[in-house]
Amino acid sequence: MRSACVLSALVATAAAAPAPAPQLIDLAGVDAAADPVFVSAPFDVASDTPHKKRGLTLMKRDGDCAPQPAGSGTVPSPDTPAAFKSSADLQALAENAPTPDGYSQAFVNKDGSLSASKYMGLHTLRSFDTLDCASLCDQADGCEAFNLYIERDPSMDPNANDCPNPPSVTNYKCTLWGAPVVAEQATNKGQWRAAFEIVITGSNGYNKAIPPESIDGFTGPTALGGAINAPLDNGENTYLGYQYLPFSQSQGYDAAACATACQAQTGYNSRHPNADGSYAICSFFNGYVLSQNAIPQGLYCSLYSKTWAPSYATNRGQYRGSDRFTISRSYSYVLA
Repeated sequence: MRSACVLSALVATAAAAPAPAPQLIDLAGVDAAADPVFVSAPFDVASDTPHKKRGLTLMKRDGDCAPQPAGSGTVPSPDTPAAFKSSADLQALAENAPTPDGYSQAFVNKDGSLSASKYMGLHTLRSFDTLDCASLCDQADGCEAFNLYIERDPSMDPNANDCPNPPSVTNYKCTLWGAPVVAEQATNKGQWRAAFEIVITGSNGYNKAIPPESIDGFTGPTALGGAINAPLDNGENTYLGYQYLPFSQSQGYDAAACATACQAQTGYNSRHPNADGSYAICSFFNGYVLSQNAIPQGLYCSLYSKTWAPSYATNRGQYRGSDRFTISRSYSYVLA
């Protein structure tokens, strides 16, 4: 009865208190601000790094028929823009591509590349490889999303008189973005070079997952573009070993598990000191997801007695026979 009376009093107090001001979005203020800037990656280039702001891609000048880099993809038959855009084989590459660990799929198999904000560069790949494109995003500071697509490019630099419509090549393009992306931004559908039409198919977009939480007793996380591969430090090996935690019903992606392993390693070392009584303290760890053939397998915790900068995160994965092992969601923490 007494608890019921207390509850009634609390309800009465809440009812009597003035309601807080509604936290509405100031749409008038949003309208008054500058419009967002959307840019597109250039067509018909093998790589690109933005050094200054630019608007939408413009048509290039008339070419000189110079041979262009050979593409890595198959060219549909007949060699026409329509056949390229409707190619079931090319579209299957996009539809069947794995979503890299640490990313969510924003869209799949669109017929345009992104026209979005915070363009960070373009890379041409040898295959439609979402894992490679994700690794490039992981290595780029500030990258939040990527777009992988298939582009029909000319085999020669088109000239309106001498080679207006040369045979095509097929390229796999990976663009990096510093802001999240959505399907509605995949509007960059191509351009004309003389009588040659550049078109796009199989365009997939992916957004990066949020980073792990902070951990008591450690500073971080710091995002890494791969796993730490530390050299000797004045002849001393600072690598203390690792703990691998296979994913299960009770073990997921939990960076705190790596912190526990780090502290346990220090405890073990203190109980087994060197002859002079000294022992190595685990002061830094790198935790990441190890995947086999694009399927996440477990949490890999590498332990160190020294802090290493992100520039030492040069291990991007490896092969064992035909099995491909890749690294994702790689973060480091430093003992506070």
